[in-house]
Amino acid sequence: MMKMDEFVKAVSYLGMAYGKEYSQAETMQMYQFLKDYDYQTIINAVNSIIRTSKFVPKIAELIEECDKSKSKSKMEVIDYMWKSGYFKLSYTPEHQLSDEHAQRNYNKVIMWMERGVLPDWLLDDICYYRKLMQQEKLSGSSMNLLN
Repeated sequence: MMKMDEFVKAVSYLGMAYGKEYSQAETMQMYQFLKDYDYQTIINAVNSIIRTSKFVPKIAELIEECDKSKSKSKMEVIDYMWKSGYFKLSYTPEHQLSDEHAQRNYNKVIMWMERGVLPDWLLDDICYYRKLMQQEKLSGSSMNLLN
């Protein structure tokens, strides 16, 4: 859950872009609908809206853009998992799955994402690979877990 001070910063940023000062009541109402998103998701959504909309967004538009941002972020991690060889991993470490089998697994994950039914074990793996991806970006190195 996002902290209130982070949310206020994001709303202030949005307000500056549109020349609008949000009241405390407006900020609280927005927070009630958007508090479950993380700060980076909100900022990504706000940046996207600022680039594409001439008008101050409604809460529903912010929610929609946050959902798009989360989905895009997950897809980025899924692609990173593919590049890292995740979809070739099998139950036995000495055996890798075929390219065809790995592609089927990748497509299945995409299907689950589209349906919003990612299993808990996969969400855990996505979180793990998100951290790896962030570490790689910070260090500037490239990781391939199969080598």
